[in-house]
Amino acid sequence: MDLKAAYDVLLSPRRISDEIWRKDLRRQELKACLLPIGIVYDKDRVQTSPEDSVARVMAEVADLDKQIEELQRRKAQSIMEISRILDNLDDPREATVLDAYYLGYRSMQQIADHMHYSLRHVYRIRNAGVANMSNMS
Repeated sequence: MDLKAAYDVLLSPRRISDEIWRKDLRRQELKACLLPIGIVYDKDRVQTSPEDSVARVMAEVADLDKQIEELQRRKAQSIMEISRILDNLDDPREATVLDAYYLGYRSMQQIADHMHYSLRHVYRIRNAGVANMSNMS
C-alpha cells in the first residue's frame, strides 16, 4: 500500500460519516415536509395532481433510511479494518495517535496534551505511523 492508499484507508470513516450526515440532513428535511402545516376549512379542496406527494416523500425517507443503514455498516467495516492494521504497527505510540486522530476524532492538540508530548512530536509520530502503515502491505 502506498502513502496515498494509507491516507485513503484512514480517512474512509470520516468520508462515510460526512455522507451519512448529508443524507440524514436530507431525511430530516423531508420528514419535516410531512408534518401538517395547518388545516384550512374555508377553501374548496382541489386535487391538482393524481399522484400522492406524501407517499412519494415517505418512500424517499425510507430509501434514505436504507442508504444510511448501509453506510453505517460500511463505516463499521472500515473501522474494524483500520483497527486491525493499527494493531500490527510496531510502535504503540503510532497506533495510539492514528487511532485517536482518525477514529477518535481528536485534534492533534488534544492528543499531544493527553500523551504529554509537544504538538510537533505528535505530528512526527502520526507521519511515521502512516509511513509504517503504508510499508506494511
